Amino acid sequence: MQLENGGYLKSALCRWRRAVLMLSFFLPPFFAVSSSAHATDMPVDRVILSSSGLAQFERQADVSGNATLQFPVRRDQVDDVLQSLVVFDPKGHIGSVTLAGRQPLDQIFKGLPFSHAQLDNVVALLNAYQGTDVTVKGPEGTVTGKIIRVLPEQTALENNKTVVRYRLSLMTADGLQQVVLENVQSLKFDDKNVQNEINSALAAVRKNGTHDRRTMNVHLLGTGKRDVTLSYVLQAPVWKTAYRLVVPPTGKDKGFLQGWAVVENMTANDWKDVDLSLVSGDPVTFKQALYPAYYVHRPEVPVKVFGMTLPRVDHGTVGNAWQMQAAKKSYEMNAPSARFAMDGMVMGGSASPMGMNALAAPEASMQETGMRQIAGEAHAALSQEAATQVLFHFPDKLSLQAGQSMMLPFVSRDVPMKRVSLYQPETNARHPLASVEITNNGESSLPPGILTLYAENPLLRGIDFVGDAQLSTLNKGEKRLVSYALDTKTTIDRVQKTTSTEGEMTASQGVIHTAVVYRAETDYTIKAPKDAPRTVVIEQARMGGDYKLVEPNPKTVEVTERNYRITVPVKAGTTKTLRVVLENRVWESYGISSMSDDQLMAYASGNNRLSRAMRKAFVEIADLRRALDDIDQKIALISSRRNEIFQDQARIRENLRSLTGKSAIRQKYLDELDAQETSINKLAQERENLSNQRQAKQAELQRKIAAVSF
Repeated sequence: MQLENGGYLKSALCRWRRAVLMLSFFLPPFFAVSSSAHATDMPVDRVILSSSGLAQFERQADVSGNATLQFPVRRDQVDDVLQSLVVFDPKGHIGSVTLAGRQPLDQIFKGLPFSHAQLDNVVALLNAYQGTDVTVKGPEGTVTGKIIRVLPEQTALENNKTVVRYRLSLMTADGLQQVVLENVQSLKFDDKNVQNEINSALAAVRKNGTHDRRTMNVHLLGTGKRDVTLSYVLQAPVWKTAYRLVVPPTGKDKGFLQGWAVVENMTANDWKDVDLSLVSGDPVTFKQALYPAYYVHRPEVPVKVFGMTLPRVDHGTVGNAWQMQAAKKSYEMNAPSARFAMDGMVMGGSASPMGMNALAAPEASMQETGMRQIAGEAHAALSQEAATQVLFHFPDKLSLQAGQSMMLPFVSRDVPMKRVSLYQPETNARHPLASVEITNNGESSLPPGILTLYAENPLLRGIDFVGDAQLSTLNKGEKRLVSYALDTKTTIDRVQKTTSTEGEMTASQGVIHTAVVYRAETDYTIKAPKDAPRTVVIEQARMGGDYKLVEPNPKTVEVTERNYRITVPVKAGTTKTLRVVLENRVWESYGISSMSDDQLMAYASGNNRLSRAMRKAFVEIADLRRALDDIDQKIALISSRRNEIFQDQARIRENLRSLTGKSAIRQKYLDELDAQETSINKLAQERENLSNQRQAKQAELQRKIAAVSF
C-alpha cells in the first residue's frame, strides 16, 4: 500500500531507536524468553480507520528484558498482519514473530504414523501401531504383547439380533491371544515414545481447536523496562459520512454544517478507551497471500546409469571459429550501438503502514473547528490536511464493543453558503433546482457523503426538513452546489437555434477557402416568484470541437467539466432574459475545377465580396466550362453514331456470308458497307477536330482557374 510520512512516525523515530522485527516462522535455539505479556496485557490503544477499507491498529505493552507478546488474529486477517506488522521497541533487538501455520494439524500429522482421522477412531489408531507392545487389562487378567490387528466381528444376541464387536489380536510370549476390545479395562503402550506421540497430537488438536483464530507471538530481545508498540493494518468496514446542513434564510451568507462519521468495530476485540482517528483518501492498497505455504516445482532428473551409448547425429559444419568470430565482429562494428544505464536505487525514509500516523500529536499541528449546538453539544474532531488525504482525530478516548456501530461528529461549524436556483435542463426543462452554494473555508477538505438539509422556520420556531443532497469531495478553499428540491415557483423557458454563415474567403491555386461560422444561440426567459428574488445559475452545455462562448462575457462565466455556469440575479415578480451564444469558425475548401457552369455563374452573381475583375473571371470560367460541356456532348454523339454503324456493319457481314455468287442483293450490301466506311472516316475526323478544340479549351480553363486569386 502507498504510504505517507506522518508526524507520528517521525516523532517515534526521534524518541525511540526502533527495532523492526522481520517476520519469520522459526524461533532461534538461543532465544531466551524471560517474560510474557498476553493479549489482555496489551489492549488496542489506537485505531485509525480509512475510507479505503483499511484500519490501522496499535497495541502497547510494558515489558522488561526479553519478552514474548501475544495477541489473537482472525485467520482471514493473518495475511494483512504479516504484510504490515511493525514493532517499535526503544531498547530492543531484532527478534521474530511466530504463529501456527495455515494448516498446522496437517503438518503435525505428517510426521506421525497416524492421521487426524485415525486419532478420532480407537480401532484405526491401534491398527496404525501394528507391531507395537501394549499391556491390556481386562476381566480375565493382564496380557502383554504386540498388536497384530483389530478386526470387527458379528456377535449374535437374543431375539435374532446381532451386534458388532472388535477383537484385538496380540502376539504374546505364550503365542497368539485375542481380547474383545469392548471388555478391555485399560490399554497401555509400553513404548514411552508412542505415548508421547499421541500426547503431542492431542495437545496440537487442543491448541489449534479454534480454526478461525491464530495467536501471533512477538519475541523481543532487550534490556530494562520499556514501552513496546505493535502497529498493523487490517481490512475493515469503510467509515461512512453523513452531513446535516442548516440552510440560511434568503439574503444570509452563512449556514451551519455538521458532519457525522458512522464507524463499526468488526474485530474480535472490544475497543476500550482507544485513541480514534479517521482518514479520508484513496491510497493504493494491495493484498498478498503471505500465510499459505508455497513450494517451488523442481524438474525431475533421472538417475545416471550406464546404458547404451547413442551419439548425436552430425550435420556438418558452417565454417571455422575464426570465420565466425570475424563475421560477428563485423556485424557488431556496423550495427548501431546500444547503451544501457541503470539508475542507482536510493532507499531511505520511513512511512507508516497507512500514512495515518500524522495524527499522533494533534495538539501541535491541528486546529479545532468551530462548534455549534443542534442537539446537545457536539465535540468535532480535529482535522489536518495531508498530501493525499484528510485526517480527523477525536480528542476524547472512545470505547466500542466488538460487533457494534457508533456515530461521531467530525466537523461542526458555520460555513459560507448562499441559496441559488440551479437550472439543469436535462433534470427539469421548466423549473430550476433549489440549491445551496457551499464554500469550504476550513483548514482541511471534507470527504464525500450524503446531506440532510434543514431550513430555519420562524413559524415552527426551529428548523424543518427540506430535502436530501449529495456532497462530493470538497477541497479546502473550493465551493460546491448541492441541490435538494425542485423550485416550482421559478419558471424558465428555453429556445435554441443554430445558424451558419460564410465569413472570410480566399482563393489560390484553383482552390477557394471559406470561413464558415456556425452559431448556436440559446435564449432563456426567467420568471421569479412574486414573494422572493432568485439567484439563478444557468448550466449551458459545452459543445465539442472549437466552439467558444461569445455571449455573455466569458470573464463572468464559470466553467465545469461539462457545462458553463452563468449567474443571473432576478428580482421578485420580474422576468429577465439571457442569451447564450457559442460560435465555431471552420475553414471549408473546394476546387473551382469541380464546379459546374451554373454554380460558377451563381457564385459570380451572388457573392458581393468579389471584385468586378473576379466576377468577370468567374463568368469566363463558366463560359469555358459550358463550352467544354458542349464539346463533350458532341463527342458523345459521334461515339454513339459510330457504334450504331459498327452494329449495322456486323449485320450486313452476317448476311453476306449466306450469299454466294453474284447477285443484286449482294452488290447492294457491298455498296452499303462502302458508304458506311466513308461515314466512319468522316466521324473520326470530326471527333479528332473536337478533341483538339477540347484540349485548347481545357488549357485555357486551367490558365483562368490558376489566375483566380483573392
